[in-house]
Amino acid sequence: MGKQRNRERRVCRAAAAVLAISMLFPAAAWAAPKGPGYEASPEELKKQQEAERLAAEAGFDPALLSGRPEDMEEMTWLKLQDSVLEYEELENRVMHFNPTILQIQDAINDSYDSIEDSITDYQEAANDFERLYEDAVDQGDIMSAYMYQMNKTIVRKMSSSYLKAEKKREATIERNTRQARKGFTSGCQQLMLAYNKMQVNKATLEKQVELYGAMAAMSGTQTGIGLATQTDLLSANAKMHSAQVSLASLNTQMESVKSSLLMMLGWDFNSDIQIGAIPRADVSQIDAIDFAADKAKAPGYNYSVLDIRNARPADADGDGKYENKDYAARERSVDQAKQQLSITLDNVYQTLFEKRAALQAAETAFQAAQIKWDGANRKRQMGMLGTAEYLGEEIAYDAAKAARDSADLDMTQAMLNYYWAVNGLGELAQ
Repeated sequence: MGKQRNRERRVCRAAAAVLAISMLFPAAAWAAPKGPGYEASPEELKKQQEAERLAAEAGFDPALLSGRPEDMEEMTWLKLQDSVLEYEELENRVMHFNPTILQIQDAINDSYDSIEDSITDYQEAANDFERLYEDAVDQGDIMSAYMYQMNKTIVRKMSSSYLKAEKKREATIERNTRQARKGFTSGCQQLMLAYNKMQVNKATLEKQVELYGAMAAMSGTQTGIGLATQTDLLSANAKMHSAQVSLASLNTQMESVKSSLLMMLGWDFNSDIQIGAIPRADVSQIDAIDFAADKAKAPGYNYSVLDIRNARPADADGDGKYENKDYAARERSVDQAKQQLSITLDNVYQTLFEKRAALQAAETAFQAAQIKWDGANRKRQMGMLGTAEYLGEEIAYDAAKAARDSADLDMTQAMLNYYWAVNGLGELAQ
């Protein structure tokens, strides 16, 4: 009886909808597509089981495959959820795990859930009308059979309409999250760059603490036997203490940056995640830039320019009516914004060459430091270089290496700034 009442309710609901919009849909034969209750085929199940097996063999929990986008390979999805964050994973991690992006997606999916319910209702109602049609034919009730056949066709057409809307779900999500995804991806890139720069400085400071500690100990020994003064000892201890304070402060800053980055990527702020290294900057990309073309297309992507262009014009007279002068004023604002963006693009483009020159200089200085450091090691092995001099050479070498690595990260940042200035996030110069 319960199933019968449910069927009657579906038929009544569908019939009401048919009466409301039947004139919008001509009667036509229609094949019902697969509905939301579609079950995976044996081949699809076999593929899923194979993916779970490979995940387990690679050391991943197969349960992590849940939620994998259809267009993403299994291992790519699994690596997004491992304990090491790689630079090239930022965009996908933002898209699929950023809390704000997920909230937007959930809101859109909630609105589409009602569409799925309607699809199910209409497809079930179409099946009910089919059974009523067959019963009427068996009873020789031609008029009722004809009406049931018409209603079935209309309901299926309505179901088809909803299915077409359902297919737009992903496009709707992509469109509504595009700006936020760009903003969060850019923000995460900047945070990861900042963390890597701090990592370079941390390695330098750790080495300085070690070396200044050794120098302080050596000064203490020399002071005891009269080969160094008390001033030398105090100076060595002061350098070691300064490096220790700087290192402690840097560690605090790194934890803060790491926590912000992890939360933007969907992890807890204190998750045990290792931040990977950023690849070396590919400076050859600079010569491939078509600046004129980029400058021409940038306003069409820039969200600040688009906001001004799409905003309602200001009502200069306050009479609630938009006149030609109001639209003209808005166009002037758009033109001004384009000019401001043009200045920004000129600046970030010029910065590319400045940072490349700085990187080349840092690389040259590092190569010179490498040669000098190799020589210091040879002299040390031959007993021609004292401990103090050797430690000084090591500090100089580490400083040159840190300067080269920092210049490389600055180059990457300049390239990212240019990319985002062209692709929607360029700030309007004041």
